Amino acid sequence: MKQEQMKAEYIWDMIQRIRANRPIIHCITNAVTVNDCANVLLAVGASPTMAHHPLEVAEIVEGADALVCNFGAIEDYEAMLTAGQKAAELGKPVVVDPVGVSGSGYRREKCLDFIKNIHPSCIRGNYSEIRALLGNCSTVTGVDAAASDTDKDPEKQRGLLQEMGEFSQKYRVILAASGEMDLLTDGTTEIRIGNGHPDMTRITGTGCMSSVMFGAFLSQKNEVRTAAAACAWMGIAGELAAERTQARHGGTMTFHDCFLDEMSLMKREDIERRKQVSIICSP
Repeated sequence: MKQEQMKAEYIWDMIQRIRANRPIIHCITNAVTVNDCANVLLAVGASPTMAHHPLEVAEIVEGADALVCNFGAIEDYEAMLTAGQKAAELGKPVVVDPVGVSGSGYRREKCLDFIKNIHPSCIRGNYSEIRALLGNCSTVTGVDAAASDTDKDPEKQRGLLQEMGEFSQKYRVILAASGEMDLLTDGTTEIRIGNGHPDMTRITGTGCMSSVMFGAFLSQKNEVRTAAAACAWMGIAGELAAERTQARHGGTMTFHDCFLDEMSLMKREDIERRKQVSIICSP
């Protein structure tokens, strides 16, 4: 297996492209996180639109550069399907966030139908959600990730990546499982990302924000390395935000605000000084 570390220049180049092009990211996301999703896109230089009505989404997608469908907004499934069909027809990246599929059979059924019919570019969820899609079964109650030892066990990570790779090849989709160690694959290339901070799990919406960030990055280059760059960017922002929060003797709201700040303040040297950005393994 070939191994290499992703260059900081690649991640920074993607950010510069986003800031230069100001891509419009059409987000059909849940009410709990819609404001944070809009703000994180604005902070990184993209332009969010949050149109949800099924009679307008096809028109909105025509003017957008990527579509993000969050299954925390399952009540908007008709709009997601209409928007997804139009995005697929126009060849625009579609990111699926399978929120809650690990604890709701209805959401899981609708999400799998969406994947089969739309063939999205990328699916990004937590470990529990990705496992639920892989096995078409419940893995937790509610929408949060279940406690897992896979994060710390390289052998279990390899096993999960193998299953993810088979799913990726079957549906021609990038698959990303978020946890203490993020795992990504397109069925050929496997990526592990160790960036991030535990405080990211203590505020609502970091997963949803990650998914819309995937949309912004993939709008510039629709491939697994670019999805990994988005994932690393989010993780590094979490690390920097934790450092700022600690310096201010702050709590979760301080971290929340610092996290959003880092999206607009992060510099290239902040990426370069991280100990681990990502490791890419290709057969």
